[in-house]
Amino acid sequence: MRFKIFFLNLLLASIVLTGASCISVGQKETGPMGVFRSPDKGEKWEPVTAFPTPQGVKSIAGIKVYRIFEDPSDSNAFYLGTRGQGLFYTYDNGDSWQTVSFFADKFIYALAVDPKDKCNIYVSDGANIYKTVDCSRTWNLVFTENRTGERFVSIAIENINTRAIYGAQLNGDILVSRDEGKTWQTIKRFGFQLQQMEIDHKVAGRIYIASYRQGLYRSDDGGKNWVTLNDELRKIGGETFNFYRLVLNSAQKDSLFWISKYGILRSDNAGVNWNELKLLTPPGSASILAFDVNEKNPKELYYTASQIGEKNVHIKSTFYKSSDGGITWETKKLPTNTLPVMIKINAKNDNTLLMGFTILN
Repeated sequence: MRFKIFFLNLLLASIVLTGASCISVGQKETGPMGVFRSPDKGEKWEPVTAFPTPQGVKSIAGIKVYRIFEDPSDSNAFYLGTRGQGLFYTYDNGDSWQTVSFFADKFIYALAVDPKDKCNIYVSDGANIYKTVDCSRTWNLVFTENRTGERFVSIAIENINTRAIYGAQLNGDILVSRDEGKTWQTIKRFGFQLQQMEIDHKVAGRIYIASYRQGLYRSDDGGKNWVTLNDELRKIGGETFNFYRLVLNSAQKDSLFWISKYGILRSDNAGVNWNELKLLTPPGSASILAFDVNEKNPKELYYTASQIGEKNVHIKSTFYKSSDGGITWETKKLPTNTLPVMIKINAKNDNTLLMGFTILN
């Protein structure tokens, strides 16, 4: 009986939210946020915002999504970092969400799941790094940054030696713990603002660091030495150093995508050389905040292009899909007029996409 009541409530929540799919992009941001899911590669979308509580099924349609983080060992497990509204997770590809009460009302900047043990998770609310070893039931503080205004922008775990945890800070510092968070040391001080860190799980010891305005850097020995990958980026010019996202192509060794105000660039030799994808949006004309590549079919690419005006006012967004590696593109309808910030393709069922939305003000 309880099972039937749950799904009746879930159906009612879906009916209430489905009307939002008729909102045209470009109007004032009055639509739902949270997460939407497409079962057919972006043709149709449905809100996946059910949030079961003891008081009944509620909705996360008012959640401002900052990042969607994947569990590398479970294609149906995702974590939702929000802008000051805590941490949510799903183990059923978005059918339902749970909240982590420990992080209530916190801005979640970074998260990493142990690729060998999904119950080991590291989370940062900016100044602190916390760890759970029991799938979010209990949390322990493993590091605190005492410098005012400093925060972590990324956390990453090595694929082979999962005792090694890396943290990238806004000011340019890279920290590492080689004993699962017990002790930490600073291994690099870049001296400029960082935005994202990615560990390459196809090459042992390889780490990429993307900066806010100073380009891309790579280490091939676990952070001991670093090389700049900026010479070719600088030749392209334009807005290539106005960084948005770095996405590793998990289907191909040494392949990655650099997403900036200029557009989308692809490298197939670990960032040494770059090829420009010819987009429907002219270089420098849009903010590309959501992008993903299909691991099963790397010719299948998705991105969103957003117009953001003065005072961070979101004007409109458009959704694009390519089935031929970026040679040609087609536009698809977005399900809400709020700002799309993340796309995730389900690693096993690549028909399914998740997209997170927010408002900036």
